[in-house]
Amino acid sequence: MTEKKRNQSEARRVAKLAYPYPGCCLCGQTVGEELAHLDHEASNNDPDNLAWLCNHHHWMYDVGLFSLTALKLQRAHWQELKGKRTNAFMKDAGKKAAATRAANAVAKLRSEAAHKAVATRRANA
Repeated sequence: MTEKKRNQSEARRVAKLAYPYPGCCLCGQTVGEELAHLDHEASNNDPDNLAWLCNHHHWMYDVGLFSLTALKLQRAHWQELKGKRTNAFMKDAGKKAAATRAANAVAKLRSEAAHKAVATRRANA
């Protein structure tokens, strides 16, 4: 029986053809990008077994902090977005933060006025 050997250059070639948009498919980081073999078998260069990850997320996947299904879904999503980072949840963060600060300032003023009114009533009683 012949053992299949690791061929990293072939794995990179396959991955670049299958997943042309660069960057970690979880965070978009391109510095320190690594090619992960999802089944942990370095000789398996099937495109479905490969994913581009930053070294941090590669380590997290290797220790079991991400499921295989979740990683494959995110990999597909990253390629669908053509490697562009988006964060719909943060789209209006600045406006929302400003509105919250304004609401808190009004509430603080009302609270101060209420404390002052209570103190005045007590002093006059």
